[in-house]
Amino acid sequence: MKLFLLCLSLTLVVTVFFGDDALSSSVLVETIKQENGWGVTAIDPETNKVYITNFKSNTVTVLDGITDKLVSEIVVGDFPYGIGINTVTKILYVAREGADVLTIVDSATSEIIKEVKISKPYDIAVNSKSNMVYVTSDRDHLVTVLDGATNEIITTLDVLDPCGVAVNENTNMVYVTSESENKVHVFDGENNNLVVSIDVGSSPRGVVTNPNTNIVYVTNQMSGTVDVIDGIKNQIVDTILVGETPRRIVLNPDTNLVYVSNHIPNSLTVIDGETNQVVDSIPVEQPYELMINPKTNKIYATYSGYSMLSIVNDDMKQESSEKYETIIGVLGAGALAGGIAFFIIRKKKQLV
Repeated sequence: MKLFLLCLSLTLVVTVFFGDDALSSSVLVETIKQENGWGVTAIDPETNKVYITNFKSNTVTVLDGITDKLVSEIVVGDFPYGIGINTVTKILYVAREGADVLTIVDSATSEIIKEVKISKPYDIAVNSKSNMVYVTSDRDHLVTVLDGATNEIITTLDVLDPCGVAVNENTNMVYVTSESENKVHVFDGENNNLVVSIDVGSSPRGVVTNPNTNIVYVTNQMSGTVDVIDGIKNQIVDTILVGETPRRIVLNPDTNLVYVSNHIPNSLTVIDGETNQVVDSIPVEQPYELMINPKTNKIYATYSGYSMLSIVNDDMKQESSEKYETIIGVLGAGALAGGIAFFIIRKKKQLV
C-alpha cells in the first residue's frame, strides 16, 4: 500500500497564564472539527509514533508523539476502529468491525501484510513478548487469539459480550470484560485456559494491568466505579468511586498513575495507584477511548466517530510542589480534509 504524506498547514495557538488565579481555571483556546471521526489509538513508545484509526474513513493517522504533528496516513480499508501494536515486531492490527476483517500492517512500510476474516472485531490487546494477539467480538461472544509470527488464528475463547481486553506481559495473563455478566474473565496466555471469572461492578468495559505491581483495574460503566484486582489472588482489593459512566482506563506503570475516561461529565479521573485515591479530575471534551504513552506521559482521548482528538499532558509525574496538567492539543480528524489546530490549557492541580 502507498504511504500518503500529509502536506498541511499548522496553526499553533498558545496561551500563557500568569498568577495563581489564572492557573486555577481551564481555558479552551482553539478547536477544529472535521467530519471523519476518530476511533482508537495505539502507541509505540520506542519510536514515539501514535496511530489513530479514522472511524468514518479508511485510514490510520500517524502522529509524531513528541511534536504531535501529523506525519502520514496509512490506508487500511473501510471501517477501521480498534487498533493494537506489537512494539517489538512493529506490526499493527486494525479491527475493521463493519467489514468483518482484521487488517495486519507493517508499520515500518505501511504495507498491508494480511487480512484475516473475523466477525465484528472490536477491541485488541497485543502481548509483545509472546507475540500473541487478542481480538474481542461481542456480537459473536468470542475472543480470537492469533499467533503474531504466522498471523494465523490458533484458537477462540468463549466470553459472553466481551468488550475490553488487556494482557499482563510479565505474567502472561489475559483479562476480558463481560458487560452483560458483570465479570472479568482471566485466561492463561500460555495455554488459553480459563483461570477464573471475577465478579465486578455493573457493565464493566475498560480493563488495564500494571505489569510492575500485578494490579488490574476495571471500569464499571453503570456503577461509576473502578474495581482494583490483585493479579496474584484474583480478588478485588478496592473499589474507587470515579465519574459518571467511566468507559476506558489506562495507566503509566512508571508513575503508577491511572486515568479513567468519564464520558458523561467530560473528564478524566486521575488515581494514585499506590494509595487508590483520586488525586485529580481533568476536563476533556467527549472522552471515551484512551491510550497513554508512558515515556511522554501524554494521554490520547477520543470518542467513537467524534471529530476531536484531545491530547492531555499530565505533569503529575514530575516531582514538584506545584503540579499542573496541560491539555496540549485537539486535532481535527480526517487530516487530509483540512488544517490542524492546537490548544493549550493549564490549571493548577487540586490534590485531594
